[in-house]
Amino acid sequence: MSVSEVRRGTVGIRVAAAVVAVLIVGSMTAVTALTTANTTVLVGTLDSPQIMAVLVLAGAVDAVVVAFSLRGQSIAGRVGVVLTRMILSGAVVVAGAGVFLATLSTTVVSTLVDDDGCDTGYVVREETHWLSSSSTLYRMDGFVGTRAATLSNPDAAMPFHDGEYAVTTQNGTLRVSSASAEGGPVAVPKLTPRAADCGLTRPTHQAAPPAPTPAAPITLDRAEAEVTEMYARTRASVAGDHGPAGETPTAPTRTECDSSTARSSVTFTLATPDNAASVARILATWDAAGYERDRAIQLDIRFDPETTVSLRLADRSTIDGLIHATIATACLAR
Repeated sequence: MSVSEVRRGTVGIRVAAAVVAVLIVGSMTAVTALTTANTTVLVGTLDSPQIMAVLVLAGAVDAVVVAFSLRGQSIAGRVGVVLTRMILSGAVVVAGAGVFLATLSTTVVSTLVDDDGCDTGYVVREETHWLSSSSTLYRMDGFVGTRAATLSNPDAAMPFHDGEYAVTTQNGTLRVSSASAEGGPVAVPKLTPRAADCGLTRPTHQAAPPAPTPAAPITLDRAEAEVTEMYARTRASVAGDHGPAGETPTAPTRTECDSSTARSSVTFTLATPDNAASVARILATWDAAGYERDRAIQLDIRFDPETTVSLRLADRSTIDGLIHATIATACLAR
């Protein structure tokens, strides 16, 4: 890339940054001019202080872009450029922390709907504080909201977001109350004349589903019952087949793991006319029971993390003509 192309690119970056700077300064001026003790600019859930924090961050980023487009010709100039970049990068970090702190609290904005389902022309901005929250009613004119009333809520409740409020009309005045606000109803002027949008429903907070109840710890008795059941199903899946004499257990056996735990298992062999087909039927039985699959060298595994029951199945037809299987639990409290 030629020197002239680099210079054109640098000039383009600086021009774009200058345009962005003008827009940021214009926006900050407008927000400042429109904000008073009783008015704020609302963009989404952001009010004037939060918008100013975001604009300051944007300005710091814009300045960093310009700083990184600078080139020093002398040693002193290069040192100055590096210092400028470091200072402005630090400013971005500080401004970012400011935006984080300014927007840390949970904030929602809801349309205020009266008891007849009609839009009142007001919005409610609710913001959480430490162990409490506030619900502020604003009359909106474009992006500018004029504060009409404020309700305080204990326990960080957001009754307007949850739809737990009432709005009635009395003599041209709206009386607004909520389920959790401290104090009585507040009165705000009914906005007239205006064509109210009716047939609305109040916003209803969708609470997070309750956390599932933790399953009771698996006991050895329960796991052993599963071993017995799956052993019976395994034998039934290859009905008529059998193991060598003396190697056909009828029930699981327990083995101590330590002083407080034990495991239950049943180990058996099968000799069938078609061992490969029998293995397939056994594995299909365990799959149908919802067991998960695994595989080791010359070993098929089925297991259930909840009950800890597992099947380890090996077709050793080429060695002794038998299917070898073990159904066992993990070490569990007795």
